[in-house]
Amino acid sequence: MNTPELEKNWKVMGDEAISGMLEWRQQHPHATFREIETEVDERLAAMRARMLSDTAMMSKAAEWETAGNVPVCPECGTKLEKKGKRKRHLQTRGGQEIELNREYGVCPKCGEGIFPPG
Repeated sequence: MNTPELEKNWKVMGDEAISGMLEWRQQHPHATFREIETEVDERLAAMRARMLSDTAMMSKAAEWETAGNVPVCPECGTKLEKKGKRKRHLQTRGGQEIELNREYGVCPKCGEGIFPPG
């Protein structure tokens, strides 16, 4: 996805979070400050997770060919052998799960398998 598309999608997500929050407030007119805060946090956490996922996939390191160099094993420094893409599941600080489809590599020397950073 290109940058203008991402920007448009993120604006839509922001607008939906705001309008959804306004609707929620109308449905919960007696909500406490804590309840309001929890609802805001949940909506922002979902938006944050999507932005993190999209931004991570934009990274040049997401594709080894465009990164310009092959990642090395953090244990022994040997260049990793590319083993194709695999799904990687990460947890944000907001408690949201993100799934990234990233290149996976294995060290031919020590057998360590990793998703290179980036």
